[in-house]
Amino acid sequence: MSPYQFRPFALLFLVTLPALAADTPVGTPGFANVVSFAYHSDGESHKVIVTSSPTRVRIDEPDDRWSFLYDPATQIFTGLEHGNYTWWTFSWPEVRTSVESSKRGEKRLQDMSLNGLSGLNSDNPAPETNAPANATPDANALATGDDSGYVWKQAGDKKRIAGLECEHWTGTSLSSGDCDVWCYNGPLPKVTEALARLRETDEPITIVPIRTLVPDFIFPVYDTLTKSGLTPVLITWGSDTTACSFRLIEQKTQPYDARLFSVPRLYAKTTLITLDGMILEQPMPNSRSQPAPRLNHLTPDSKQATPVGQPLP
Repeated sequence: MSPYQFRPFALLFLVTLPALAADTPVGTPGFANVVSFAYHSDGESHKVIVTSSPTRVRIDEPDDRWSFLYDPATQIFTGLEHGNYTWWTFSWPEVRTSVESSKRGEKRLQDMSLNGLSGLNSDNPAPETNAPANATPDANALATGDDSGYVWKQAGDKKRIAGLECEHWTGTSLSSGDCDVWCYNGPLPKVTEALARLRETDEPITIVPIRTLVPDFIFPVYDTLTKSGLTPVLITWGSDTTACSFRLIEQKTQPYDARLFSVPRLYAKTTLITLDGMILEQPMPNSRSQPAPRLNHLTPDSKQATPVGQPLP
């Protein structure tokens, strides 16, 4: 029977469950933290949702109709293509080894370098801050410059963003344009954890599916300000014609739902064409000889691909 006949049932339904208290500890068994961000970059706007359980992570890009599941212990990624009801998977340690040792991987890294990407460093997620709540930022340290290349000053303005009282900080740089950041004066553990997961998964997603998860610009800004006891809630940078922003929409805790961290039953397996020559091709379930058909994300027509393969058992 064709996968098209199951389309009404193949969609992944996200059940809205009652949010728990905001102070529920990060990583509490039986619960998941959900942190939503929105960003505008390169003339496009996107929403990113990070759902973290004690052992699994799910990141959704609803505007592009795709998601991926991530196991931090094994560093295995599983992608869900909601536009054509397919899924793919890869092992980041296996891909990373191949990229580091192959000529094809060397060219990929050169291309990434030309595009300003960072290289193979996904094993070093952003450090979490241990600053106490309502800690006083070290203005002197921020004013001397940091790894992000900015000198930070408090502007004195205040406003409420995402339900949080925020203060305005400005970053000045001689080598690039200025940056404005609205910060919560204290730690936000769920937000810090979500940013660490975005950093940890950003490079594998950039290298393999060739997709931009979030702007790399935000990571050094978060590093500097969280070390000083602040948590960025809204970051803006760029000129009037190339204005960019990254902001927190909401943070909440909800009961754990195993369906969020599994492949929908009727999604068919595919293989990313970008994995050709990088790792051994995995066979389709229930097939001894036929490899999984490939899904090409490098062409404009990739989002219109036809579902392939057999439904999962």
